[in-house]
Amino acid sequence: MLVPDVGEVAAALTAPRVLLMVGRSGCVQCSDLALAASTWSNEHRRCVLVHLDDEAGAEAIAAHPFLSHLDVLPVVVPFVDGDPLEVVYGHTSETLDRAWSLMEG
Repeated sequence: MLVPDVGEVAAALTAPRVLLMVGRSGCVQCSDLALAASTWSNEHRRCVLVHLDDEAGAEAIAAHPFLSHLDVLPVVVPFVDGDPLEVVYGHTSETLDRAWSLMEG
C-alpha cells in the first residue's frame, strides 16, 4: 500500500491497475480500510491511500474533482491507466475485492 507524498499522487494513479482508497484523518472506518489493504495488497494488487483533509488529498481532488463530492467515506476507486471507473463504498477486504473485480474482464 502506498501513501503518496504531495507531488506524487498523480504518478501513483497512473499504474495500469490501482485502487485509490479515499478517507479522512481520524475516521475509524477509514483506518479499518487501510488496515485491510495492508494485508490485501501486494505487488500485483496496488493500493494508494489519500486523506481528503490533507495536502495529498487536495492534490487528488485537483486531478479528479469528483472526489470533492464524496460525502460518505471511506471509498475505493479503481483506476485503469489513470482513469477512474466507479466509486465503491466500504471498509473491508471484501470492498477491495469488489473494486478490483471491476478492473477484470
